[in-house]
Amino acid sequence: MSNHRQHQLCEQILVDALRAEDPVLAVYTAANQKDVSVELRQALQCIDPDGLRMTALLVARLRFERLLQGSTLASAWFESDPERFTRAFRAYHEQVPLRAFFPQQEARAFARWYKQNQ
Repeated sequence: MSNHRQHQLCEQILVDALRAEDPVLAVYTAANQKDVSVELRQALQCIDPDGLRMTALLVARLRFERLLQGSTLASAWFESDPERFTRAFRAYHEQVPLRAFFPQQEARAFARWYKQNQ
């Protein structure tokens, strides 16, 4: 497999791990896939687990904040029922790839996801 493909694979593994419930387990599991080169496997296995967990938490927090800033409905839902909203957000975060940059984009992505999952 080409270096370019390994680079793409590395990026995809890390992006997916940052949305996973257990990012460390996600990286270690992905590192053992048959299409991962020895070099990439070694690099993934050297990732600091605490650093990966912290990065995943920061990504989730930024996404959460972006959603609340972009959606008055999500913000109101969080204020009225934080436990239920947080469960919904966790499912959204795990299922929907990170693509939004602005709060309104995140709000639209969440609204689409919510409509499909009601």
